[in-house]
Formats: sequence, C-alpha cells, structure tokens
Amino acid sequence: MIPQSQPKLHRSEFTLGILAGGSGIRAGRRDKGLMVAQGKTLLERTLEHHGDGFSEVITCCRDNPWFYSRFSSRVMCDLKSGQGPLQGLSALLDATRTQYLAVLPCDQYSLPPDWLERLSGVLSSTVSGVFATDGGTHTPCCVLHRSAQRQITDLLKQNKRSLMALLESEGLEQVEVPGAGMDIDHTQTLHRHPGNVTG
Repeated sequence: MIPQSQPKLHRSEFTLGILAGGSGIRAGRRDKGLMVAQGKTLLERTLEHHGDGFSEVITCCRDNPWFYSRFSSRVMCDLKSGQGPLQGLSALLDATRTQYLAVLPCDQYSLPPDWLERLSGVLSSTVSGVFATDGGTHTPCCVLHRSAQRQITDLLKQNKRSLMALLESEGLEQVEVPGAGMDIDHTQTLHRHPGNVTG
C-alpha cells in the first residue's frame, strides 16, 4: 500500500515506462519512436530530455524491438495490435520492479523539467495514479503506483481500453502539465516543429 503520509519521491524510486505500441495511424502507420528530427529519433530526444535518473527504462513496443533495446533496460512487444493504451500500461506495471512507474509516450517532446515532481507530488494513500493534462487534452503521461494494476485489469476484463475509462476510476487524478499534450501525431507536425524537442 502507498504510505498514508507520502514523502517526496526520488526518480530512482520510479521505473520509466515508454509506450511505443500505438498504431501510428496519423503518422502513416510509421513507428513514431523511429521518426527523426534534427538527426535524432524521437525516442532518443524523449529520453535525452526526460529519461535521466530512473531505476530502469522499460519499453512496450509494437515493432522494431531491436531499435528500442538500444535505449531500454528491457523491451516487451505487443502480441496483438489495437489493444489500446491500457494494455500497454498493464504490461509495464507487470514488468516494473519498483513500486512506482512513470510513463511517457515515445514521441513526447515538450515537458517542463519538473513534470515528474508535479505528478508524483499528488500520489497519496488514496491516489494510486496521476495523469498529465494539457489545456483539456488527456495524455498517457502519468505516474502510477503498482496498486493501480487492479483497476486496469478490471477495466480490461470489461473490454474497456481507453484512457478515459481509467481516468473515471476511483483513486486516479489529473494534473495540468503544460506541454504534455505536445507529441508528434503526424508527419506534418514533425516537419513543422523540428527544433521544438525540449526538456
């Protein structure tokens, strides 16, 4: 259980989970983690700006495990496509060896430096997960205690795979994090913001 009085958590107490299992429909079904901006893949930029200090990095991917294994401690591949973000979150929680999991999409390129502190500071004995929102946009950027797996498993058994289904569950909160909604959702955006991959 999460302690009643939640102390400030250090990054080393978190596993960083990378979600790279999306279908990439708006990117022409390309693997967004492998898309390049200014000579670096989006995954490299995500980890360069937001990936330091974690216990380990685990990636849940759709394809190209050979690529993701270069930047991750461990890699898991989706056995069946189209299962939605909750399946990826469940797989990452199953794999983590720490009590806490921080999650970023593989194409996350614009978060403030204190994004993890903003989210983890809301965790408590009654809050097992905190998701970042950005101007009303819901994102998979989040922190989760391992106890959140029960809610995710229950939703998957009900064939509910959307983030909104989880956000409506008891014990899940949302926090405004500017930039959390800025990801590369199609090739035109990648060309339009080639230099905006910042931490």
